[in-house]
Amino acid sequence: MVPPDAPAYSLIEANHRLASRFYAYSGQADLLPGALAIYCGTDSSAFNMASLTPPAPHLPTVLNQLTVHYDRLRAGSSLWLCQQLAPQTDPALLFQFRYRFQQTAPGLLAGPFPAPRQAAPTELTVQPVQQAHEAVAFAHLVSVIFQVAFPLCHRIYADPAAWRPPTYGWVAYRAGEPVGCAMVTAADGIAGFYSVGVLPAYQGRGYGETVMRHVARFAATRLNCHQLVLQSTTAGRKLYHRLGFREFTTFTIYHRAYLAPEEQDNGNDFGV
Repeated sequence: MVPPDAPAYSLIEANHRLASRFYAYSGQADLLPGALAIYCGTDSSAFNMASLTPPAPHLPTVLNQLTVHYDRLRAGSSLWLCQQLAPQTDPALLFQFRYRFQQTAPGLLAGPFPAPRQAAPTELTVQPVQQAHEAVAFAHLVSVIFQVAFPLCHRIYADPAAWRPPTYGWVAYRAGEPVGCAMVTAADGIAGFYSVGVLPAYQGRGYGETVMRHVARFAATRLNCHQLVLQSTTAGRKLYHRLGFREFTTFTIYHRAYLAPEEQDNGNDFGV
């Protein structure tokens, strides 16, 4: 549980760690000393996510543990380093363990959204993910919007049983066709947005904002969550700022591919 007087960055970071457990539905979540390691059940650096756990751990020890852990699973992984938990990280240390820089993602927090500037598009309906066809639609949308292979998205999202508290999903429909999606993880009065997106052909019509407002109302009225967090993409930053989100931390994301022992022995392991 996050203390009520916790700093803003910790609200964002704790919700992100909680949300990552969703991806362990077909795999496993392991709490190692200093880190939470998520394994989705297959070799995927996108969904095999590791995050540090507070207080700030000894990073070399954590990196060694994660290397052993994911190599045992024969899986690539990603490492999400919250700025306040890993200040002044030495890139050479990450490189030594074959972690390669991928991107940064600002961690944002907002209170209740301001009133909308215009009416919501009437042609859009937003439905919760409850049945198999809704879960498959969510998987399809994530695959297209975020350019992730559909078989992998199907594995992660398409089982309705995976959608259980504290994580909920929504699909936006236009004339019966799925065009947008959002996922939220809610706990301790905090609702975190994840996988928010709209198909490219329908962007610029206010659909993304409509979905987010729908989800925020659900979080406030049904889950008593009045603070909202997310990790921003470049594409969504303008919308997020308009909704009142402000930056309180930055996540630096590193990717580590799995190399079989014979590949490392052949000199293909350039990290050490």
